[in-house]
Amino acid sequence: MYDTIEKEIVIKMPIFKYEDVDINYVVRGKGEPLLCFQGLGQSITSWTFQLPYFKRRMKVIALDNRGVGKSSRPNYPYTMDMFIDESKALLDYLEIKEKVHIMGISMGGMIAQQFALKYPESVKTLILLATAAMMDSKPLITQYKHFMEDLSLDEGFMERLKLMFSDEFIKRVEGDTRLYETLRDKMTQDNPTTLQDYINRGAAVSTHDTRNSLQIIKHPTLILAGSDDKIIPVSESEYLHEHMPNSRLEIIHGYGHGSLLVEDAEKVNSKIWDFIQEHLG
Repeated sequence: MYDTIEKEIVIKMPIFKYEDVDINYVVRGKGEPLLCFQGLGQSITSWTFQLPYFKRRMKVIALDNRGVGKSSRPNYPYTMDMFIDESKALLDYLEIKEKVHIMGISMGGMIAQQFALKYPESVKTLILLATAAMMDSKPLITQYKHFMEDLSLDEGFMERLKLMFSDEFIKRVEGDTRLYETLRDKMTQDNPTTLQDYINRGAAVSTHDTRNSLQIIKHPTLILAGSDDKIIPVSESEYLHEHMPNSRLEIIHGYGHGSLLVEDAEKVNSKIWDFIQEHLG
C-alpha cells in the first residue's frame, strides 16, 4: 500500500480564514465526522494511509493547524487554545453540528485531550495515538535542529526514521527503494516544517498538562501505543489509561512512535474502526 499515496491530499485544498490565520483543510467521505490532529511537525499528509480507509466509512476532516503544511505560520509561540479554537471554528464553518470522533497522534493527541476538555459537548469519542498527558518538547526540538542543520537531507531523513520507527521497519526501508522514496517524499514535502515552526508549535506542547483533568474526560477513549516508542514512552499511554475513566489501552509490540500510521496501517486502521463502530449512531 506504500506506493498508493492518497493523491486527494496533495492537490489544491480549501483554505478557511480564522482571525488572521489561513487554515488549510480537507474533507472527504460521508457519515459521522472524524476530526484528525497530527503531530508536532507533520501536515495533513501524515494521514496518507488513513484518509483512503476512513473516507469510505466516515466524513474525515483533517487540517493543518497553524505552523505546518499550507496553513499560515505566524512567528510567535503558539498555545493549545489557538489550535483548539481554530479547529472548532472550522467545524462551525463546515456546519458540523453533531458530535465528532477525534483522532490525534503525538501532539495531535494532546490537542484532542484539550479539545475534549474545552468543548466536551462536541466530542463523541477519542482515539489517542502515541501521546501523553504532558511533555517537554525542547529535547525533541534539539534533535530536529541537529537533523536539519548538521546533516544532509538523506542523512537527516534516515535519522528521523530511526527515531520514529522500529529497527525492523528501518531494515525494510533500507531494502525497498520505493518505500524509501515514498516516506522521504512524505517527510520532505512541499512547505516543509522549519526549525522556527517546530519551536513555535513546541511552545504549545511544553505547556500541555492534563494530569489533573483526565478524570473529567468521560468520553469513550481508545489509547494505542507502540511498545518501542523512543519519543513518548509507552508508560505515558499507560498513565492516560489509568486516569481516564472510560478508556481502553492497546499496546502494539515492536512499534515505534510513527509506526501506528505507517508500518501496518491497515491493521491499526481496522482497530480504530472497530472501536468507532461501537459508538456509531
